[in-house]
Amino acid sequence: MKLERMLKQAGYTLVEILVVLFIISIVTSVALLSIRSNADKQIESFANTLSELVKLAEEQAMLQPNVMGLSLDKHIFQFSSLQLQENGKLQWFASKDSVLHQQNIPDNMQVSLEIQGSRMDFNDTSKNNPQIIISTNGDITPFTIFLGKVGEKPRYAIIGEADGSIHTTTV
Repeated sequence: MKLERMLKQAGYTLVEILVVLFIISIVTSVALLSIRSNADKQIESFANTLSELVKLAEEQAMLQPNVMGLSLDKHIFQFSSLQLQENGKLQWFASKDSVLHQQNIPDNMQVSLEIQGSRMDFNDTSKNNPQIIISTNGDITPFTIFLGKVGEKPRYAIIGEADGSIHTTTV
């Protein structure tokens, strides 16, 4: 009789299985939300950092005075300065500043650039000439830099106005 009762109760009930599945789904959801929010925070942090670096380059252009530029492509961004050569020609040189040096764009991040309303193709840009010019009086090439996760719509935009004002916003 005891053996018969034990054989009948050897498995789990449907309610027990459903409770375990519910707990697993809750834990998975929390983990996915945590991963997603970390990526969003990384993009927001990168957008704020790049915005502040452009503002710093503006200040440096006015204080030195030296025309500065910002070059962007899919994987890096770099600040440069326009310098007069011995032969009398102007040439762009990468910034040797400890803060405004060449930096990588994270692999999980997608960057696109609009200059005066026209979307720029990173493949067509010359490595020698920056897309964004920062003059010594604080004026800047009007631009919008869009940032987001690879394969998704942009989440943030860094907007630079012709008068030199720069701000970051969500898209």
